[in-house]
Amino acid sequence: MAASSSTAAASSMSGANGGGGGGGGSVFPGPPPPTPSNHHHALPSSGAAGGGTDAALSTILQRLLLSSPAPILRSPLSSRSRAPPSLPPLVSLDSSGTLRLDAAADVGYFHLEGHGVPSQLPSSALAELSLVDASARRASNLLTLGFTEEDQQEADGAEDPALVFDVDDEGEMGALPAAAAEFARRMRDVGMQVVAMMSGCPEVGFGEAPFAEGKRKARCLMWVSKVAAGEAAPPVAGKAKAYPYVVGIHCQWEASGKEAAPASWVMDDGGEWTAVGARDGALLVTIGDIAQVWSNGKLKKVRGMARPVSSAPGAGHGAEADRLSVTVLITLPLDSVISPLVPVTDAGEEGGDDEVDGAGDDGDGWRFHSFLLEDLAWRVYNGRLQFKDPLVRYRI
Repeated sequence: MAASSSTAAASSMSGANGGGGGGGGSVFPGPPPPTPSNHHHALPSSGAAGGGTDAALSTILQRLLLSSPAPILRSPLSSRSRAPPSLPPLVSLDSSGTLRLDAAADVGYFHLEGHGVPSQLPSSALAELSLVDASARRASNLLTLGFTEEDQQEADGAEDPALVFDVDDEGEMGALPAAAAEFARRMRDVGMQVVAMMSGCPEVGFGEAPFAEGKRKARCLMWVSKVAAGEAAPPVAGKAKAYPYVVGIHCQWEASGKEAAPASWVMDDGGEWTAVGARDGALLVTIGDIAQVWSNGKLKKVRGMARPVSSAPGAGHGAEADRLSVTVLITLPLDSVISPLVPVTDAGEEGGDDEVDGAGDDGDGWRFHSFLLEDLAWRVYNGRLQFKDPLVRYRI
């Protein structure tokens, strides 16, 4: 019985594979009928028919090209450039601002009201600064930042910043026109008040007053840059010069009353540019590298400084002219040591920037090594901040 079954199965398979396809007793289906692709355009076996082969291939390629439209490539940068500006959290110096500062800590920048800067002072200061010869100050810019003559040669040809002034240097301030010097001093006072406000918010800030008597000496720089008319896109990599700071105070309004205040570009902690809209009379505050280290990662920061979004040519009054951008930085002397100020017992709380930056800790809660500001400053000044977080080498 087993032998006869085996013979029957072999017979059935022979019928199925025999190519006749007419064996009615087979349990296996026959091969499918030939399709046009199986018997049409058969490739010739002789070289004499090469012309027919070329024609067939040409027809197939034409059909493929016609049926598959070319992809449309869109630049992510241009898409972001067209996105409407967003408004950050609003914090006031008139009150404690603790709740709003909580929200700002998760962003890295915020608008500040109640600062007391007269509304007409920025436009007067900008008008005076536009008359200062930037080319004559190129050599002194790097000296003001604390870099050496060797560094100056390395940075030869740098276009940005146009001007850097030490606000704490009475000689430099005395050489400035009156409105520009007054504006710089008032912005410095605002910056110091913002640092004090962060010191009073241990949940998201520093937990201590960093500039209390006998601790550290603050340094204040006024950074003036030129933005060409029609520059709607963010600065290209390597062109947006910057310097490490605690907080940056950026004036978005010009108080001319003839045009809307321009938005500003801000690079978040992930290296992405965001257009930040202006609020009437509010200053834009950005949180810097030093503040993030002092807070042991609780505060988000921005990379570099805010940059104005210039109006397109012909878009309004004065749009054809280049625009000056002024930011006042609260920073430290170049030989300062930077390290977290938050006590170890508070450092393990949620709210650090591990999720964004991949920062870890060493089990004791510290997220940064101590380091010299001088080591960080030149990297920030010459680095391509879009591609690399300047603090990554100091993270634990």
